[in-house]
Amino acid sequence: MPSISIDTFFACTLMVAVVIITTVSVTGTMMTRIDSWKNLNEETYLRTLFDGIMSKPGVPSNWGADGNIKPSEFGLASINSQNPNALDVDKVSRLNPENDFALSYTDILKAARLTDVAMKISISQIMSIAISLASNISQGDSTIYTFRISVNQDSGPTTALLHCYAMATNFLQDVYNSTSTDGVGYASFQIPNASIGTAAIVAFARATQDQMMTACDVQLFAHLSNEISPNQTFLDLTPLNYTLDLSPKSANTTIESYYAFSYSYQANLTEVSNTSRQIPKMLDTSPIVLVVTGLNSSQSFIEWTAYPELPIETGANFNNSESHAFSSIVIIKDTLYKVTLDFGGVNP
Repeated sequence: MPSISIDTFFACTLMVAVVIITTVSVTGTMMTRIDSWKNLNEETYLRTLFDGIMSKPGVPSNWGADGNIKPSEFGLASINSQNPNALDVDKVSRLNPENDFALSYTDILKAARLTDVAMKISISQIMSIAISLASNISQGDSTIYTFRISVNQDSGPTTALLHCYAMATNFLQDVYNSTSTDGVGYASFQIPNASIGTAAIVAFARATQDQMMTACDVQLFAHLSNEISPNQTFLDLTPLNYTLDLSPKSANTTIESYYAFSYSYQANLTEVSNTSRQIPKMLDTSPIVLVVTGLNSSQSFIEWTAYPELPIETGANFNNSESHAFSSIVIIKDTLYKVTLDFGGVNP
């Protein structure tokens, strides 16, 4: 009789253990499955948000061109393009914190109706350009400057066609060249010594395989002078709706000239008012660089901005936290750019 009780005890214990192990196993599997569904639903939800911002113009649909309007619904798509991947040049410019009509992060979240999701917006050129001074040689009553132009795409060097402009006081010159297979090309300018003061080089690079892949960069440098002031020290420059608004920061500022540059063209800006100039609608697959020259007291200056006003990075900081990133290649003013939206996790 005792042996039967002991056997029965072990049998029951074994059955309980099996039930417990099975229950733990099933519970673990279910929790993993629930987490997978949660992650899948979150990813789908955030992808839908990204697609909506990229494909819809927002409300009102022309909110980008009027700096006094804040959108009630957030969307960056252009309403004047047949291409579904086209973004509005003014809407993306108003995401730049340096633009006088920039939307705040609160404005963006409110219009996007994101009450519990953080977001960061980044828009950049497909190619990056690095400009550095290779040499400067005095020759008679002028100085020859040679600049090294490095072009990269996806963190690697790439071949590209170059069109570079140099300007200084009463001086403007342009040169064409190209990069070699290592992504490096050179541009030389002979600037009169009488044009002492701040000078600038505006560099455009165009991919050999696709002219829509065109990028630009600007570097200020001192021509026979000791120092230069950072860009937009003397003026606030805001491009919007093909108009450049200018706001001097000092009563001693005198503006002398206004330029617009693209890869293929250059033009002077025509006057709209005392504080604004018309931006020409250049028939070029290229960003436009807008340059203003002048004097602050006796100090010459050159200041600039780009149209669209890129690159930009605005919104939340995810440096120390996880985020969901969605990227796309888009068209802005007939030129290719990369857009990335980072979202934080969705609160349950």
